[in-house]
Amino acid sequence: MNQNRNIIMRTICLTLGFVLSSLIAFTQSENHLKSTNNSEKKYVMTQNKLDQETEFTETDLKFLKDCLELAQESLDAGDKPFGSVLVNSKNEVIATARNRVNEKNVLAHPEIELAHWALENLSLEERQNLKMYTTGEHCPMCAGAHAWAQIGGLYYLSSAKQLGEWLAEFDVAPAPIIFIPAGEIIKNGTIKGPGKGELLDQIKKMHQSYYQK
Repeated sequence: MNQNRNIIMRTICLTLGFVLSSLIAFTQSENHLKSTNNSEKKYVMTQNKLDQETEFTETDLKFLKDCLELAQESLDAGDKPFGSVLVNSKNEVIATARNRVNEKNVLAHPEIELAHWALENLSLEERQNLKMYTTGEHCPMCAGAHAWAQIGGLYYLSSAKQLGEWLAEFDVAPAPIIFIPAGEIIKNGTIKGPGKGELLDQIKKMHQSYYQK
């Protein structure tokens, strides 16, 4: 009788211990999930509907004009007209780059250069609070660099789709890659583009000048 009672008591204790440990593990898992979700909420991406014109602010337009000047420098140097700038949380331009494919190689895109610069010079928090302004939407290579560097925002003047249409209009052979929208590669941050009006016309004319010279 006592032996049976001891067996029953041990079984009850083991069962209670298993239930208690399971409850603790479940609670820890829930807390981790809540923490992860809160962290992700800090950098939620807002994607403009693809190929719809974007209303940029006056501040945005100022930085996009800086990008156009860099694109013109590229064009004057005999390169494709692409230019980009990095802007910090104080709305200060802290780094600039232009296309240097003719000087280096086909990978020398300005967005790649700025992603490298940001990784080498800024903390993660500083990078997450950056905005990259650029004359054209990232190619998949640049979008990947942007995402891995965890740069907060991407503001582009012309879309990859628009560039493809322009190249067809100029009777230029298509690029050797498939252009995937940047928003399908970059998980976190803010993406705005394309623009419209005079600035968009300017970058189109620069591309036309490069290919029809």
